[in-house]
Amino acid sequence: MAKEEKRRPFGMAQIIYTLLVISIVIPLLNPVGLPIGISSTTRDVYNYIENTLPAGKPVLIDLYYEMAARAELEPQVAAVIKHLFEKNCKLVFVSTITYGPIVFELLKSTAADLFADKTYGVDYVFLGYIAGNEPAVRSLATSIRGTVAVDNYGTAISALQMMANIDKAEDFALVFIASSGTDTFGWYVRQWYTPYDIPLLFGALSVIGPSIKPYVDAGQAIGMLTGQRSAAEYETLVGRKGLGLASMDAQSFAHALILIFIIIGNIILFATRSKPKPEGGRRK
Repeated sequence: MAKEEKRRPFGMAQIIYTLLVISIVIPLLNPVGLPIGISSTTRDVYNYIENTLPAGKPVLIDLYYEMAARAELEPQVAAVIKHLFEKNCKLVFVSTITYGPIVFELLKSTAADLFADKTYGVDYVFLGYIAGNEPAVRSLATSIRGTVAVDNYGTAISALQMMANIDKAEDFALVFIASSGTDTFGWYVRQWYTPYDIPLLFGALSVIGPSIKPYVDAGQAIGMLTGQRSAAEYETLVGRKGLGLASMDAQSFAHALILIFIIIGNIILFATRSKPKPEGGRRK
């Protein structure tokens, strides 16, 4: 019979990996909010909403991302929503992607504090998934009531108090597009900014930031947020510790732990090399 393999003891490698996991998990569950620098790009977005966006005006928010993109985009959305609610803006949520209804419900559950003192139909509404891609975006700009009859929950648009004076592009002070793809930004540039001169704000994944930056450079958008770093910066500015700051904390703790292990390893290595060799021992 084959001998049973001996279990390897819980060695140094296992200890290192365990400590690394702990250093990542704890900040994710309880963000510390370590100080981070604020980029000019993020500060420009904050300053626009804080100083230029009229208080109390309607803002359209298109949630165009799937589950895989939540970690980067949802923290951005939550931080911007906090800022917009502080300005008493009326938020009209839509989604031009089929994942929209799921994404919106997850947003409400993970950022429940933002909606706690807000009333549906008075402070915000969710119109649900709007099929049709760019033609749908154009239709919303022309007339919301002409595009959808009911909201995501089956309530008639005419029955929503907030929507009494909101119907077309000119009624909005800003459009915030949080998208995991590049096409969506072009739809709103062509259908909302070019014909109606409605200010646009982009929220994007880090990898597609360079692809949409030309819109910002050309003045077709007031600015953009990209990835968890931008989310963390915006959370710092609005004073809300969310997943953005938690992710930055986790990276900082993990990097610090790895650096400590490198230093300890080098100390042990130099200490071992400096030990005197046994008498009579020679290397061959």
